[in-house]
Amino acid sequence: MRILLLAALFALYFTLPAAAQQRNCGTEAYIQTLKQSDAGFEQMHEQARQAVQQALKQQNNAQYLRQAASTITIPVVFHVLYYNSTQNISDEQLLSQLSILNADFRRKNADAVNTPSYFQPFAADTEIEFCLATIDPNGDPTTGITRTPTTRSSFSYSTENVKYTNRGGKDAWNSSQYLNIWVCRIDDNIIGYATPPGGPPATDGVVLDYTTIGAPPFNRFSTNYNLGRTATHEVGHWLGLNHIWGNGSTCNDSDGIADTPNQREENVGCPSGMSLSCNDSPYGDMYQNFMDYTDDACMNLFTQGQAAYMRAAISTSRATILNSLACSGTLRSDFSTTVAGDTLVVAGYAVKFSDASAGVRPTSYRWEFEGGNPATSTEKNPTVTYTRPGIYDVKLTISNGSLTSTEVKTDYVHVTVNDLVVYPNPSSDFITIEQPARILVRQVEMVNHIGQTVITAEVRDRVLRVDVRDVPAGIYFLRITSTNGTIIKKVSVVR
Repeated sequence: MRILLLAALFALYFTLPAAAQQRNCGTEAYIQTLKQSDAGFEQMHEQARQAVQQALKQQNNAQYLRQAASTITIPVVFHVLYYNSTQNISDEQLLSQLSILNADFRRKNADAVNTPSYFQPFAADTEIEFCLATIDPNGDPTTGITRTPTTRSSFSYSTENVKYTNRGGKDAWNSSQYLNIWVCRIDDNIIGYATPPGGPPATDGVVLDYTTIGAPPFNRFSTNYNLGRTATHEVGHWLGLNHIWGNGSTCNDSDGIADTPNQREENVGCPSGMSLSCNDSPYGDMYQNFMDYTDDACMNLFTQGQAAYMRAAISTSRATILNSLACSGTLRSDFSTTVAGDTLVVAGYAVKFSDASAGVRPTSYRWEFEGGNPATSTEKNPTVTYTRPGIYDVKLTISNGSLTSTEVKTDYVHVTVNDLVVYPNPSSDFITIEQPARILVRQVEMVNHIGQTVITAEVRDRVLRVDVRDVPAGIYFLRITSTNGTIIKKVSVVR
């Protein structure tokens, strides 16, 4: 009797997820939570959508078409959060999921032949691929899989605990360089959800229920969602796609994609034949689309319009991932200053440089600072003093012993005088006014000895040349108004 009871419980455990009779994607509910918890999300989300629309309008641009013709590869890291050994799914199951993503997005899925003939012209190879990260954010080798035991038996989209190490989850890797996919047990029969473009970087990515990962024989769970299509669906959301029916329940709702037919609401299960829910489409609902709610076995296509939208999302709000070296096994030299992008300094002040290289962790650094002291450095983040005004180059060469990369930033550091100067004095043609960094001169007036203004100049650059060739010889006063107040400088014009 005990053996029979254990067998029954074992079977129940592996089939429990099938209790949900239809696909339950949490992305829309999650977006509503983001709107409530993050005051800036709605604006950022809308800006991301507008950027996509602008990119789509530029499709006739030759440069855009050249970019669109290339295959995009997105680095992936799987974060497995497990409460028990069953949730700690195998590497093989995760690799199976990666293969399914690549097959589905490149239209190399075996069941592509099941796309009805009338939808075949719309079906697309998105030319988007996925690779498992080989370099972690520190530049060290990785399998692209992290495993974290947790005291939480499940996670909810409403709390985001799964995305924070100090809440029993796992912190995201840099979302500008990786697609983070968290694998765990999700509450409330939800099998997946995704952060749309414009979401918070610290929590950006996809969350999948562990029972949906990969396909048999690696996926051992007996559900309608055990062929890896939940990941395909949610990555579609991560790249900006909406549900194909537009999330309403009328024929006026739309997903915003021109070549996906309108349908009244989601399709569930595995329909057959032509299903007509709205009379404005000659072929009925495209329930085979990855963004519907049908079973994994009935999904088999993205459309040309969906492919264009996802690629436009990558080229705009997710463009940084195009430069990721997470799967490359290479390194790339780069650097910045402590105050990002601020390399305008007063002579005599120190500049703190920061290594910002990507890819494999370097083991050596070679800095060269034109006009700097020191002129060279082997530190990772050196401090350099510039004593003379000028515009200087900076060069950084990094190496890990077998690989080397060099970055030169021309005219990177602009060193100004340390106090406002007026020269030459006396002058016969031009008087130069040069202002130091952090002080902005707004206006200059030249006044003669009886208080008459002879020249007024608006300042638009850091160095102003005042033409005095038509000014009579004599003593004048420059009234210089800046962010530091007003000062008077006595000058002479000679002939």
